[in-house]
Amino acid sequence: MSRSLVYRSGNVEAMSAHLATACAQLQGELDRMFGAVDGALTAWSDTTESRQAERTHQRELKSSLVAAVEALDRMRAALDSARETAEDAERRNIALLS
Repeated sequence: MSRSLVYRSGNVEAMSAHLATACAQLQGELDRMFGAVDGALTAWSDTTESRQAERTHQRELKSSLVAAVEALDRMRAALDSARETAEDAERRNIALLS
């Protein structure tokens, strides 16, 4: 049985663009959401235990969300690298056949 890989540059570019858009949209939504929370809690004293607990939780949440956004960006970078590798292989294959 013969197996072959079919590379479609347009599909990889579209996936990479979707990941870049998702990263930007997610980051924008997170910034908006955290800004709204901070705006709603401006009168809440930073010295209270509850506000300190909220700040601690918010830092942990932001850290996790930043890691998720970074993972999406690494996926995009990996796709871009795979695209470059595939295009280079295609150029070499064409050169061999010429």
